[in-house]
Amino acid sequence: MALAHETRTRIPVRLVKGAYWDTEIKRAQVQGLAGSPVFTKKAHTDVSYLACAGALLEASDRVYPMFATHNAHTIAWVSARARSVRVTEFEFRRLHGMGDALYSAVRSGDPGPAIACRVYAPVGGHRDLLPYLVRRLLENGANTSFVNRIGDPQVESGTASICQPRARMARSSRRR
Repeated sequence: MALAHETRTRIPVRLVKGAYWDTEIKRAQVQGLAGSPVFTKKAHTDVSYLACAGALLEASDRVYPMFATHNAHTIAWVSARARSVRVTEFEFRRLHGMGDALYSAVRSGDPGPAIACRVYAPVGGHRDLLPYLVRRLLENGANTSFVNRIGDPQVESGTASICQPRARMARSSRRR
């Protein structure tokens, strides 16, 4: 933020969640680090992402926020937060081949205003890229994914999930 202020330049910033999670865990193990450089519980990662998303939206005079996500709850939260702080210049990004239907709705403005969306593809060597792509595929079909949870009556409503991420994190921590 300081650099953007000093240079009077609006800097584009893409926020991603868990992109190289497996690689970071393995690197920490190989280096013999005592702790993990990333959150190991999904709820903690979700809360951190939303906190960072909120900070980017609040600093949108200095940064151009870009949110990489395939998560409908995250898209709803970011969209609602952007409206509440009156930010209209931001975009969502998705990995090529994932989230096509979700992003069609976002682009069309159903519901709400249409929001800019871009498609991206990861680059890198196979040692980094393969774990990343496998994680994205597993995530898409996981029992915790939006698609698999939407029809489950045991899952809290979308509004509760969006509005209460800290409560979800606390419940997750208690279930250890």
